[in-house]
Amino acid sequence: MNENANQNKELEELEADFDFGSIEEYFSKQLEDSFSDLSLLEEDRKNIANPDSLGKTMLDEVWKQFGNQIGLDITNETLIQQYDREHPETYDDIKNKILKDESYTKTREQMKSDQMDGTLVDTYTGKTIKPGEKFDVDHVVSRKEIFENQRRKQAALSTGELANKEENKQATNDSLNRSKKEKSVNDYLDGRELREADLIKQNERANKKVDESNQSDVEKRLQKEKNDKALQNKLDADDELMHQADNNARKAINKDIRSKAVKEVGKKAGKDALKAAAISALFSLLKEIMNGFVRFLKSKSKTFSTFLLEMKEAIKSFFSKIMNVVQTGVSALVGTIVSEIFGPIVSVFKKLASFIKQGVSSFIDAINYLKDKNNNNKPFSVKVAQVGKIVTAGLTAGSAIVLGEIFEKLLLTVPGMQITLPFLGTLANLIGLFLGSLVSGLIGAIVLNFIDNFIAKKLRNETTKEIIEKQNKVVNIQQLQKFVAEKKVETSKANFSREVTERHGLVKKQMEDALETVFSSTDSKTADDTIIITENSDDFSQMQKDLEGLL
Repeated sequence: MNENANQNKELEELEADFDFGSIEEYFSKQLEDSFSDLSLLEEDRKNIANPDSLGKTMLDEVWKQFGNQIGLDITNETLIQQYDREHPETYDDIKNKILKDESYTKTREQMKSDQMDGTLVDTYTGKTIKPGEKFDVDHVVSRKEIFENQRRKQAALSTGELANKEENKQATNDSLNRSKKEKSVNDYLDGRELREADLIKQNERANKKVDESNQSDVEKRLQKEKNDKALQNKLDADDELMHQADNNARKAINKDIRSKAVKEVGKKAGKDALKAAAISALFSLLKEIMNGFVRFLKSKSKTFSTFLLEMKEAIKSFFSKIMNVVQTGVSALVGTIVSEIFGPIVSVFKKLASFIKQGVSSFIDAINYLKDKNNNNKPFSVKVAQVGKIVTAGLTAGSAIVLGEIFEKLLLTVPGMQITLPFLGTLANLIGLFLGSLVSGLIGAIVLNFIDNFIAKKLRNETTKEIIEKQNKVVNIQQLQKFVAEKKVETSKANFSREVTERHGLVKKQMEDALETVFSSTDSKTADDTIIITENSDDFSQMQKDLEGLL
């Protein structure tokens, strides 16, 4: 009994100390926030409507693809393709010009002077080339190899200025030089044993012909000595010296190519980014202006001030979307760099650079979408569908590239279509781009419209689910509020009752103390007083009973 009483007392004290007012205020704030969130969710659900009509989606997609194709087309040419277009010469056209270059002739004259001084050394054998002996100035990395180097074209460097670098011009005997020909050092030294065995047999056959000739013995001996010396000059080629010369020459050549190529790629990437951004901005601005003009035509008040107001709104809308233009420029920048990295391969195919740039653009769009914090809580199916939409847009652009080229080839057979337009190519090219964008845009719009409907349906379902969850939360908070309010009332009643009991107890104690004081003083009273007290004791007893009854 006592234990239960103590527990009840502790619970009463706990409830008395508990701040139900703060709890009630907290739940009120929670309820207010929940109603606010619920209102926002309801608004979101209204905004998640099915995509606009298929016709408008098609129009937007065709317009987008046409602008996109023009941007890709004016940045499609790689540095290698540009070099080939600007330098149509063949190797046969330039190989002899390189030997007549001032740099080459000066080197040869200096080597002749060194030979007369006895200081000219054969780079490939390490032997001194004596006065009177024939020697050549060999291009360690052959002119032909440099001519065919695609990275050289990317760097916009001529074959002559690389071939005639000091590190690439080395003296060697004429026999070894003619034996090496246009081969690289590695190719020349590979299979050396077989090559030298073949050289020895060739020399034996040559000497045999000399022996069988009608020349005098002295002439035969001199000719055979000449043949043997030519053979020995070839056999004296030192692998290490030749590799060292080759490494030095390639290092110098590649350094020039690398540094210049980086600059050229950077310049082209910057220009392509500006071109793509400018085209994107132009088409975006035109679209907003046309939309503004349509709104003006639909308005009741067709005044000049209304027209100006719509144009201002169009320009304002354009600037609000300026980041899309910037992103187009960034995509072009990255796409150009990627295209130039694979330049030798890309340059083989006319439109491959555009495919790469479009692929890069789609990839960047997908990454940006997935990185956006606003999309973190979206369902996985919606994320997949949105990425699929981005991929579809990329594929649509890719098909537009192919179709545009097909239409261009067909249109080139039509008279007058060969007229060249500044920055855009031929008339056939421009019309081909439009037709390719039209066909691919229509197909792409149908697919994109289907995906948009799927995404809208998913988002509406998710929003509806969130609304239900939020409504349930509101109900739960309201129930908690009711419980807290009831407890607050109960606690207030209990506190009031306890306070009354305590006050009554205090009064009782005071009355008892007063009675005790009165009765304890009877010994000092007179007989008359005793009679009076005795007569009044019954009245005090009755008061005490009444007081206890009240308590």
